[in-house]
Amino acid sequence: MTRSDSSPAVSSPAALPTPDNTAHPIDRLYRALASDRVLAVVAVLVGAALLASLLLPQLPADRSEPEAAARWLAETAGQFGSLGGLMAGVGVFNLWNSFWFQALAGLLAFILLLRLGLAIGNALRRLRDPDPRAAASQAQRWPLHAAVHLEQDAGSAGLQQDLVNEGWRVVSTTQGGNDLVIAERSRAGVIAPILVTGGLLVVLVGLWLGQLVGWQESGLTLAPGETVVLANHPDSALSAGPDVDGALSEISIDRGASVSETVTFSAGGAARLDGIALNRRSQGPALAVSAAGPGGETLQLQRMEAQPESAPSLTLVFDQPRSEQVFLLPDRQLVFSIVSFPALPERGFSGPTFLVQAFRAGQREPLLNAFVDGDASLSVGEDMLHLSAGQFITVDVSYDPTRPLIWLGMALAILGVALALWRPAGQLLLSVPRESGHIAVQASLNPAWSWREANRWLAAWTATYGQEDQPS
Repeated sequence: MTRSDSSPAVSSPAALPTPDNTAHPIDRLYRALASDRVLAVVAVLVGAALLASLLLPQLPADRSEPEAAARWLAETAGQFGSLGGLMAGVGVFNLWNSFWFQALAGLLAFILLLRLGLAIGNALRRLRDPDPRAAASQAQRWPLHAAVHLEQDAGSAGLQQDLVNEGWRVVSTTQGGNDLVIAERSRAGVIAPILVTGGLLVVLVGLWLGQLVGWQESGLTLAPGETVVLANHPDSALSAGPDVDGALSEISIDRGASVSETVTFSAGGAARLDGIALNRRSQGPALAVSAAGPGGETLQLQRMEAQPESAPSLTLVFDQPRSEQVFLLPDRQLVFSIVSFPALPERGFSGPTFLVQAFRAGQREPLLNAFVDGDASLSVGEDMLHLSAGQFITVDVSYDPTRPLIWLGMALAILGVALALWRPAGQLLLSVPRESGHIAVQASLNPAWSWREANRWLAAWTATYGQEDQPS
């Protein structure tokens, strides 16, 4: 950096001193609510609530019915002893729908909106119409200050030109017997807070809109040959693809009128089609069961739970090790029990194995007792029981049309952080006396949070001009 007596790059005419707007009570309240401290407290509370939602069980999306939700909450609260009732009462098991969390998230959005207004006003003031006198009234609150003594040949004009040569935008005016110089280090750094704050606000708005217009269905079980209609999208139905090498990797969405689309799960178990997100939660063994009479006629089967209507075939899923499925053959007064095992090496079965038993009503001795590890046809008196082994998957299905909005907000926030780190903003105010001989220049620096070397830069700047007083 060199001294120069050339004319300043930019100058502004004299203007009346700008009053300190922070003296107004409403402005003080505005800035207090938008302060870093208030934002940090609210953000920590929201973060703690989100962490609790990850650590504590949350009401599944498929338990939205009041009775099912109340039953689930009662069972979950019972796991936490005497505190369970209190925890359920304050909504920690249903965080996203609890009033206090929504109020907290709303407060965070309100604070971000206030900060966005301040960031936009600050950027307009600093980039469009910088005012050295207004900056002078605020400089006493800036964190870094220094004083340097100069000879008259290195006055205001030389200091300004050196800053311009370094890429600073310089504006100057006069006040009393001093030249007031305000220099702006980075346009990108001034815009960065707008992008960060605006991006976070867009993310919150996207999450809020997603709760209003989006939906989710959890724990849908799909087995080969079965179709599940989406409750939130009755025109669409899901069906699993074929079992390939013991795994289900495809899923089809049927939209009626012979329109069907197939999507393949990624390695992480995720898939997406026309805005509908699919997440594979689990996978396990399944059996397709049917029965035929002596003449080959199809016999009707019936599940035990809730006594549903009879069907010519059933698909049984086994979502737990050693889990059991029971069904009926009403025409023969028979009860069938099938137990799934991961493996039975002691019986020579190294993979999924099923114990199939048949009982006549009122008897304890089984009519059928057999182990199978794949497709099989078993004789039960004069009838035949046909088993076809396969796999089932459990999927979570969600629809969130605001996802692009959320990604946009995240991109804006990341761009803002990148700009702040690449070219941090900073304001430098110089007060240069207009007198002969030795002059004492007062320097005040207001660096952005991302300008980590601001203190060192100010020390180097003052040292270049023969600094005598250390920065404070």
